[in-house]
Amino acid sequence: MGMREVITCQCLSATDNVESVRDARGHIPLEAFIALRDRCPALKKILLPDNIWQEFVRWHQHPDEVAGHASVVLVAFIRGYLHRITVPIHRYVMRGDDIAQNATRQYVTDLREKWMFHADPATRNRLCRTFRGRVIELQVAAWLEDHGHLIVGMEATRQGPDIETTASEVQTAFEVKSFGQADKDFLVLLHAMQNGPSGGAVSLPEPINYLLFRVYEAARQLRRATGQKTAIVVIEELAWYGRFDMQLEQDWINWANPRFLGQPCEGTLTLSSETTDGAARKPWRDNSGA
Repeated sequence: MGMREVITCQCLSATDNVESVRDARGHIPLEAFIALRDRCPALKKILLPDNIWQEFVRWHQHPDEVAGHASVVLVAFIRGYLHRITVPIHRYVMRGDDIAQNATRQYVTDLREKWMFHADPATRNRLCRTFRGRVIELQVAAWLEDHGHLIVGMEATRQGPDIETTASEVQTAFEVKSFGQADKDFLVLLHAMQNGPSGGAVSLPEPINYLLFRVYEAARQLRRATGQKTAIVVIEELAWYGRFDMQLEQDWINWANPRFLGQPCEGTLTLSSETTDGAARKPWRDNSGA
């Protein structure tokens, strides 16, 4: 995608880091964030454009008291991590202060943070998960570029794999699959917030089978790509503990011959046949906190 543009936006210096998102009255302070939005084109033109901005402000002036929801972007600003969201948008979806001409309309629309406007908390959880998935895709691209890959194509600007890169003269196509808090887990948490201790049965094979299905889906999507093909799985912390941690850390999946667990299923997930080098690789977990 050419030489990387130098980013000088003021969002880079938004490094406040506080313990709580809400003040002593339960309100979410907006003043500093409102001032920054006017100076950051990633915020003003993509994440929170004028056509949703006033509703965004009104919603956070009277925030959700049922599920404790708040904007992903606003929470990142308050906790000092806003640049981890805005920098990949500056890099891949913008040119200077404007939206890149080749940025697809749907991709830009998906990056509007308006999930909190829905009245139903469970629907908000699902829509927020979708929004974060788009952000994660851009963050993975930035991570790859920071680790020696040259970005040559992205779904943000054309049809095809999520990310295409070259590194050491090797071309690789990536599909990114992100896993957030499952709807049923969110409902248990919501019930606990309203009524006290709550819980429910957890199927140990179910999340692993779903992960395998999503990896297989990625492999299918990569069939027509050229070069090496890699599926990247990103599991958020709320989903990791209790859903994936034990099974993956104890190697429940044979990545050389992956199969669904539990009740017999039709067929076998032959992921190796979808790759160029004939091997499915064990996941790697990043414990760096990045």
